[in-house]
Amino acid sequence: MTQPAPRIPVLRRRLRELTYLAIATGVAVLLAIVAVWLRAASVEPAFKHVLLFPHLAEKSNDVATILVESKGSAFSVTRDADGRWVLPGKFGYPADFNLVRKTILALGELEAVDRRTARSDWYERLGLGAPKTGGSGVVITLKDSQGTVLADLITGQTVEGAAAGGNTALYARRSDNPQTYVVLGSYTAQPDQTQWLDKAFIELPRDRVKTVEVKPLKSPPFSVTRAKPDDQNFVVGEPLPRGRVLRTEAEPNGVGNALLGISFEDVVKANTLDFSNAAHTTYKTFDGLTLSVSAIEKDRDFWITVTATATPQPAPAPPTPPAPGTPAPQSSQKPDVAKEAAAINALASGWAYKIPRYKGVLITAKLEDLLKPIGGPPPGPSATEP
Repeated sequence: MTQPAPRIPVLRRRLRELTYLAIATGVAVLLAIVAVWLRAASVEPAFKHVLLFPHLAEKSNDVATILVESKGSAFSVTRDADGRWVLPGKFGYPADFNLVRKTILALGELEAVDRRTARSDWYERLGLGAPKTGGSGVVITLKDSQGTVLADLITGQTVEGAAAGGNTALYARRSDNPQTYVVLGSYTAQPDQTQWLDKAFIELPRDRVKTVEVKPLKSPPFSVTRAKPDDQNFVVGEPLPRGRVLRTEAEPNGVGNALLGISFEDVVKANTLDFSNAAHTTYKTFDGLTLSVSAIEKDRDFWITVTATATPQPAPAPPTPPAPGTPAPQSSQKPDVAKEAAAINALASGWAYKIPRYKGVLITAKLEDLLKPIGGPPPGPSATEP
């Protein structure tokens, strides 16, 4: 009886083929994993966006002090015992609450979107040098009432081409970390202390002003006035010098409207300036408010002080009832001048305000400034014109 041939070589061959197949399958799976990873890496950003101060938003109401430092200045904005934001470096004058709030919120939303250098010798190339060592960076530090630092940031130059969604891109770094970043958000450094002042000031619409009495420092006093609120032009209340005429019919309007839209650029305690030789201008309204303004010029800057008084006005006669079928006239609510005067004095008492130069020129104008120069051409067409 014949013995069957051994099958061991066949089994070995099949086992070897299965091994090769398993290896090939493993390689294919590995290559697929690498391909997926490479595809994901090609679409995902190299740096994941992160908030610089992820916990600041929930602690925004705890901020009690803002410190700002630049190469040229260092100051603080603090919350006083009454909860008001003030500027200690400006004698405690009120700070702009909207700017305070905007700054805190903007820092809480600031995102790091890319890394830059961590070398300290390259900081100044990005505008991130520390001010205390002469660098051009601007430092802002937020602290709570216990002095705990809630945010501490140095910002530098803007990053060209990186702005997005209406936000600004800046170079920045945290003071406790050498790594610099490109950050994106609405935060803008405000290194000038005057930018933080509450610029709310006098609101005096043109149609309220009746008379302005001007007492220049070295010139005779004069006044400009209007008979009715809807009169277009003010007129000079006194006779003009013999042979003199106004430059234009509207020339007195500059004096009459000098307080229209007025703001200020800086503020100091009034007793730190000498107002003993000031010009004085008085604004009287149709409804009984009087503003007394003293003005001086110092180093080509104009500074003023303001006080307000209210004069009770006689009650208007009751309106005539409308004829049957005629709609009743709309009533115009007049301001409470006594409250208005009190509010102005509460704001301005004891303070001197630096105002734009062109406003100072109008407030301290001389009558001569409104007149045509002596020897100038006569009004109207010249003799050579047809």
